[in-house]
Amino acid sequence: MKSKALEKGKAVRKAGAAKKEQEKKKPGLKEKVAEILELPKEIVLNMPKLTMLGNGDLIVENYKGIVEYDEGIIRLNTTSGIIKVTGTNIYIKEITLENIMIFGEIQSLEFMK
Repeated sequence: MKSKALEKGKAVRKAGAAKKEQEKKKPGLKEKVAEILELPKEIVLNMPKLTMLGNGDLIVENYKGIVEYDEGIIRLNTTSGIIKVTGTNIYIKEITLENIMIFGEIQSLEFMK
């Protein structure tokens, strides 16, 4: 009896996980409209846009705020999650309501949900 119940529980969890995976892949109405009208996703969906020149200059558009600003690390909040920038001598050169410019020797970019 217990083994059948365990198997049924596993099957239910697998079905639930598969359903969640399908929901993640389905584009929303805004995303469909942006694709059909060929509009930039960063504007329509308020997605962050990263522009990087070499390993020294990074511009992040559509950020929501600064989570952490310390020596060697800057973490930014966005609608897609946290963007973690690490490096040496990195600093914020300019901040506006929509953009943030990070300069220095950037060693890594990490995206966290």
